Amino acid sequence: MRKILFLFLIGLGVFNAVSTCIDQICEIKGLNIDESGLVGGVMLIAGIIGGIIVPPISDKLQKRKLFLIIAMAGFLVGLSLFVLFQGFIFLLIGSIVIGFFLLGIGAPIGFQYCAEITSPAPESTSQGLLLLVGQVSGIIFILGLNFFGMVSFLYILLFLSIVNFIMVFSLKESPFMES
Repeated sequence: MRKILFLFLIGLGVFNAVSTCIDQICEIKGLNIDESGLVGGVMLIAGIIGGIIVPPISDKLQKRKLFLIIAMAGFLVGLSLFVLFQGFIFLLIGSIVIGFFLLGIGAPIGFQYCAEITSPAPESTSQGLLLLVGQVSGIIFILGLNFFGMVSFLYILLFLSIVNFIMVFSLKESPFMES
């Protein structure tokens, strides 16, 4: 549970911070208000599409850890595009990748994984804790973005996402998937 809490602390916190400050980040990266709205919107649309397509595949293949690794790898690629490059196309592609992998794969499969490893505890308890750590870290990351500067703190968030990617390998497969 502690490992998945840490993954949500970083992953959901970064998403909350980036999505909250999307207009400011896009402005610094040279986008206008219409482009930044599109960048934010496609992140959510890609997340919905990923959430419809991928979790049933995880259920069918009886794998959670593999899909969480894929989610963190994709999230890292998307955030790298978002942080390291300028311009509308890079931010748009980065946003789509973040949405698809983090919101579409990482969040639903992560919630399910946590419910399975904490069973018989109520699913609402485990999900509530994951959301809580993501909200608290999101607030801290928003403060960091505003205090240290958007560009500088995005690099810190990128570093934390690398740590997240490394940490996901230490998860064990869900006991519900082993049978």
